[in-house]
Amino acid sequence: MRTQSTVSGIVLIIAFGLVLTLACKTNTQRTREAANAITISAEDLYRAYQSNEAEADKLYQARTLIVTGTVGTTSTPERGMGNPAVILVDARQKPNVNCFGFSPDAKDAITKLKTGQSVSVKGKCMGKVATDEPSLEDSVLQ
Repeated sequence: MRTQSTVSGIVLIIAFGLVLTLACKTNTQRTREAANAITISAEDLYRAYQSNEAEADKLYQARTLIVTGTVGTTSTPERGMGNPAVILVDARQKPNVNCFGFSPDAKDAITKLKTGQSVSVKGKCMGKVATDEPSLEDSVLQ
């Protein structure tokens, strides 16, 4: 009986150690991504893609960006109908950057955004995806 409880204790200690290791690795990865994030305005990102899409992809695609721009429209679908989104626009209300993939928990914060408000969004650049504007995925309001 004593051997079984000793083995159970060892298994629990190993499991706890694995959980701690995985948690630390995830936090380290997030910290590294945030430190390597590129800060750029929505208009500059849009211009880069309009002038040379291939070069812009080399610089920005699959990289974490912090994009600052003006809120044009927002979308906050009902639960189960997709994730919230924000479209950043220029002074003429022309879309510059599509920000998708916000978590459903961001719905309240996105609902409070006003057209014309300045905002910063962190996300992974996907390049041009089915639109004329670059898009961010896994977006988070900053």
